[in-house]
Amino acid sequence: MATLNERIVQLLGPLVGGRIYPDLAPDHAGKPYITYEQTGGRARQYLEKRLPDHRHARIQINVWDDRRTQATAIALQVEKVLIESELVSEALGAFSSVYDQATKLRGTRQDFYFWHRDT
Repeated sequence: MATLNERIVQLLGPLVGGRIYPDLAPDHAGKPYITYEQTGGRARQYLEKRLPDHRHARIQINVWDDRRTQATAIALQVEKVLIESELVSEALGAFSSVYDQATKLRGTRQDFYFWHRDT
């Protein structure tokens, strides 16, 4: 069984020609590309003092491109693919538009909740 990160890459990679990276993209990455990172999640603890076999994760998905319209179009596809996939996921509001001064790239940022098996 694939990990949550592996499934995210499998699902979203085709939207950007496989250019999907954890945390940060490498220097001179082709565009458009996606980055993702875990930004938290809900911790569960039980009276039995055992960890559950499922975990909760909050994952931020970022889409980057030279053009705002392209980043926005891909962000809409990201949300559709994740929500319609077999993953137990929830979009935490709509995406936000962002601009990176250092790279001059336009992007989007959207957080999702996921429940997944511990693997």
